[in-house]
Amino acid sequence: MTGITFIVNMYMSSIVYVGCAVFALGFIYKVYFEYYKTPQPLVIPQTPQPVTLSGVILRMAGDVLFFRSLSKGTTFLFITGWIFHFTFLMMIIRHLRYFIHPVPGLITALGNGAMFLSVVLLVSLILLVIRRFAEERTAYVTVLADYVVLFLIIGITMTGIMMRCEPFRPDIVAVNAFVLQLMDLKAPFKMLGMHPAELLHKGQALSPGDVIFMCHLSFVFFLLMYFPFSKLMHAAGYFFSPTRNMVNNPRDVRHVNPWDNS
Repeated sequence: MTGITFIVNMYMSSIVYVGCAVFALGFIYKVYFEYYKTPQPLVIPQTPQPVTLSGVILRMAGDVLFFRSLSKGTTFLFITGWIFHFTFLMMIIRHLRYFIHPVPGLITALGNGAMFLSVVLLVSLILLVIRRFAEERTAYVTVLADYVVLFLIIGITMTGIMMRCEPFRPDIVAVNAFVLQLMDLKAPFKMLGMHPAELLHKGQALSPGDVIFMCHLSFVFFLLMYFPFSKLMHAAGYFFSPTRNMVNNPRDVRHVNPWDNS
């Protein structure tokens, strides 16, 4: 193993293990201690709120799937935000092909439109960045953390698009081998490597595609490490919001504070 290969493998092993650990521990801590354990002494649904549990579930499903609440704002933000979330979700689902064998037909079909989805995703991200500069009220409340998230996802998308171009296409065998290492239960106790064994034996250097793949992977795990401490936690926090998940029945059902009986 050459010196540069050792450094590359050490870097990739570190960022994968640290990224997964920070994301998992941070996500669990935020959800359990800051969302689940937060007292809810009063019934405070955001009216008009459904008076049945099934109605609340349908309302929350509308918010999550179709951004019903966001549609009450500007049309530009609603359309751009929905396209961004939809295409980002499609790209995440498409990447499951590296972890699932055999690959389902739906995921294979997504691969045929991956380039189109990536470009649409990139355009929606650029529009969201422009909005933060162009709209006076949005620019006033925008902080550095908002740009960090957007530019990390832009970095992930751009490197993903570059890897589909021939000069920057990585060694797909090495990429698959690297991902398969992640599925090994002994992975946390081993150093991960992305270079195929035959190239290591020949002493060949990393190709431009390998470098782009490393940048792509780095952006992904930087985003994962930042996820629990950013606004991205609204993905989980929404389901614990009492204004959203409570049934509007204070006139029919007596609400008792959980700690009153303790």
